[in-house]
Amino acid sequence: MKTYFPFVIVALIFFSGCNTKTSLHEAETLSHQSEISISGAYALAPLMQLWVDEFRKTHPFVKFNINANGTDLGLKEVLQNKVDLAMISNEIPKGMDSLLQIVPVARLGVVPVISSKNPYMTEILHKGMTRDELAGLFTNDKPKTWGDFYGKPQQDPVKIYIRADSSGATKVLAKYLWVDQNEIKGKGIEGEIKLVEAIKTDPLALGYCNFIYALDSATKQFSKDICVLPVDFNQNGIIDWKEKIFNNAAELQRAMWLGKFPCSLIRNLYLVTKGKPHSREVAEFLYWVITDGQKIVACNGYIELHSGEIQFLVNALKMNSK
Repeated sequence: MKTYFPFVIVALIFFSGCNTKTSLHEAETLSHQSEISISGAYALAPLMQLWVDEFRKTHPFVKFNINANGTDLGLKEVLQNKVDLAMISNEIPKGMDSLLQIVPVARLGVVPVISSKNPYMTEILHKGMTRDELAGLFTNDKPKTWGDFYGKPQQDPVKIYIRADSSGATKVLAKYLWVDQNEIKGKGIEGEIKLVEAIKTDPLALGYCNFIYALDSATKQFSKDICVLPVDFNQNGIIDWKEKIFNNAAELQRAMWLGKFPCSLIRNLYLVTKGKPHSREVAEFLYWVITDGQKIVACNGYIELHSGEIQFLVNALKMNSK
C-alpha cells in the first residue's frame, strides 16, 4: 500500500504558518476568492463534511463546495482543474501520481454484512464464514443456502447484494477474496445507502459496505437492522477468541486500527491536488486535516493516521520551514 508523504510535505510547506482563526483583515485578503471545490469518493464525503464544518468554526470566511460523485470523476475533475481537491478512495493509477500531490488523510474498512433478522443468527455468530466460503458466494461459483453452512442443507438460499455502480468497496472486497472485481456477482444496487437498506429488509441477504454505513448515524453503534458477519480468519470452523472482534462497533474499529483486521479489507483515503495547492487556504486546510482534523476521525467510524505518521509530517514541516 503506497503512502505519499513527500507530496504531503510539499503541501504543508506551502503554508507553514498556520493561524487558528481567520480575522476580518485576512478575510479581505483571502488568496482563494471563490469556494474551495472538492469532489470525489463517496467513502470520504461524510468525513469531509464534518472536517469542513469544524474548520470553518475558526476560518469562517473560507467557503467550500463538496460534491460526492465517485473517485474516478473526482480524479478526472482535479486533473482538468475543475476542482481544487479530489477525494480518492483507490490507489492512484500509474503515471498520474507525478501530476498530483497526494495526501493520505484517513483509512476505512470494508465489512461483509447481513440482515439482523437472519434466521441463522445464533449459528452465524458462533461459526462465522471463511474467506473461501465468502469467495464462493460472491462469485456465484457454487450457489448455496444458509442451511448448507449452518446445519439445514438446501434451505434458505443466500441472496447476494452488490454495488451496481463503480465502488471502491467492491474493489477492496475482491482483493480480499483473491478474485477479479468483475467476478463479483449478485443483485446490483445503485449507491451504498440503498444497498444497505436493501440488505436490512431481506433476512437472507449477504452483502458488503464501508464500515461507516453499518453504523447508526446518531449513536455510532451498529445499526439494529444490520449485522457485520463475523469472519473466520484462520478457517478452523469457529469464531475463536482471537476473532471475537465483531461484538460491537468500537471493538471492531479498534481491531482495524491495531491490525487485527485484514489489511486487505482496509484502504487509504486521500486528498489530492493537481500540482501545488493553488491557494494558501487550500494548503492550510490540508495541514489542518492531518493535525487537528484527526481528532474527529475515529469517533465517526474511520481510522485515523497513526501518531508516528503524523509526527513524521510535523517534524518534516518544522525542518523544512527553518
